[in-house]
Amino acid sequence: MNKGNGVDVMEIKRLKTGVSWFKRHWLLTLIILIVICAGGWWLTAGRQGDKKEIAPVKADNRVLAEGIVFPVRYAQMVMPVEGTIGEVLVQEGDIVKAGQPIIRLVRQDYQARVGSTRADISRAAAAVEQARVNLADTERELTRQQRLEAAGATSRQQVDQANTAVDRNRAALAQAQAELQTQEARLAEAEGLLDKTEIKAAISGKVAFLDIKVGEHAAAGTVLVRVADESAWEIRSDDLTELTVARVKTGDQVALTFDGIPDLEIPGKVKSIRPYGEKKRGDITYTVTIAPESWDERIRWNMTAQLAITPSGL
Repeated sequence: MNKGNGVDVMEIKRLKTGVSWFKRHWLLTLIILIVICAGGWWLTAGRQGDKKEIAPVKADNRVLAEGIVFPVRYAQMVMPVEGTIGEVLVQEGDIVKAGQPIIRLVRQDYQARVGSTRADISRAAAAVEQARVNLADTERELTRQQRLEAAGATSRQQVDQANTAVDRNRAALAQAQAELQTQEARLAEAEGLLDKTEIKAAISGKVAFLDIKVGEHAAAGTVLVRVADESAWEIRSDDLTELTVARVKTGDQVALTFDGIPDLEIPGKVKSIRPYGEKKRGDITYTVTIAPESWDERIRWNMTAQLAITPSGL
């Protein structure tokens, strides 16, 4: 009992000490409680305020694709025959007119073939004329022999010989004429080959690409020159799959940006959509052509453009 009373006395003393401390520091305790409550209210109200200020985010339903810059009109020219480059008559950046010569091969062999064929034509033409003269002579002789036979002044054998001569000379004339036609065809072929040793501008415009030098070998069918009409441009994209092209229509607005010119954005419209899809990169894709509504001189042929198409239904 004595031990229990001792514990109770000690506990009563601690309680009195706590109450005494609280009486002395009640103001400080009150301030701490006020600060805690105010902080809790501020955090709760602040978060609610932040949530109220966030604007709703609208989903971006634009169709995104990548395209390449092209002039609306351009020409890629090849040398139809192979040979050594003899003349390069323009430089990259030059303005040319349609039909203007740009490149010529070394042409001596082709020119020699034309000259030789013309000589063959002259000989064939002379042979035709001689065959005509010979035929005319034998026809006159046949007519004379026929008159003599009618008068009883010649034999049937003489008439038959005259007939044979006429037939022989008619065949000779036909053969000479066929040879002349053959040589004329050879001349046309030789002149055509000579003409193919020269590349002429297919359209008027600027020489944008010229990949050959004098003395180099030019393979037949290789693109050597590209000429662009820089008065109008377009962007082509084959990046739209069958899942996205159905959302796009002719006339839809397009925002154009360019990898090489980060600060540039140009508006445009969908000009055309190719009806036929091609299998590329594992998907069926459709080529869409964009007509820009303005232009910037920094843009070049074959630059990469990013397309953001806004479907007209949005």
